[in-house]
Amino acid sequence: MPRILRSLKVLIVSGLLLGLAAPASAEVGVGGQIGTLGLQGFVVAPMGKYFSARVGVGVLPSWDFNVNAYDTTYDFNMHLYTLGAMLDWHPAGSGFRISGGLIFNNHEVKSTVTPDPDMPIDIGGVEYPASVIGKLDAKADFNPVAPYIGIGYNGAFRQNGNLFFTMELGIMFWGSPDVSLSANNSQPVPGLQEALAREEARLEEELDFLQYYPVAAIGITWTF
Repeated sequence: MPRILRSLKVLIVSGLLLGLAAPASAEVGVGGQIGTLGLQGFVVAPMGKYFSARVGVGVLPSWDFNVNAYDTTYDFNMHLYTLGAMLDWHPAGSGFRISGGLIFNNHEVKSTVTPDPDMPIDIGGVEYPASVIGKLDAKADFNPVAPYIGIGYNGAFRQNGNLFFTMELGIMFWGSPDVSLSANNSQPVPGLQEALAREEARLEEELDFLQYYPVAAIGITWTF
C-alpha cells in the first residue's frame, strides 16, 4: 500500500508540472456516471494537451450480498459514499486515459442474523441454542482513504463538440476488512467470546474480495 501511495504522488506531481505546458481549448466540464460506485457527479478541467484533473462524488445507496462463515449465512447491506480526486493522463492526446488518485469514502457494511428459535446456530464451529444467543450483529470496516488506478475514455477538451461519452474501468484499493461481531445474549455464555473471534476471522476471509473493489462506470460529460 505505501508503494502505491508513493507512485500516485509521483504521478500527480508529474502531471501538475507537465500538464501546464500547453493551453486548453475549454475551461471546465461537468458530467455524470453510473456504475459500481453508484451514481456519480464530477467536474473535470484540462491541464494542457495530455492531462486533466477531476473531482467527483458518488452515492451507492444500497447493495445486498451474502457470505457464509462456517454454517451461518450473513446477509450484508452496504452503503457507500465517495469523494474522488483524480489525475487523468491522455498519453496520445486523445480520449483514452490512464487515471490515478485517491478515493475518500464513508461506508456502512452491516449484517444482522436472527437465528431460527428451533435450530442451533453455528458460531466459530460451535453450535449454540438460539435462545441464549439472541441476534448476531456484524460490521465490516475498510480504509476510509483508498488509492485508485484505472483506465477509461473521455473525449472532452480533445475532440470537437460539447457532449462526450465517458467510461471507466479500475480498482479501488480498499484494504482488508476489519470485522466486529457481537451477540445480543442476555446472560454470559461460556466460550462464546472465543467463538465470536473465530467467526470474525472467517468473515474477514470471506469479505476479503472487497479489498480490491472493482470500479466500472459509463456516463457523459458536458464542456463549456
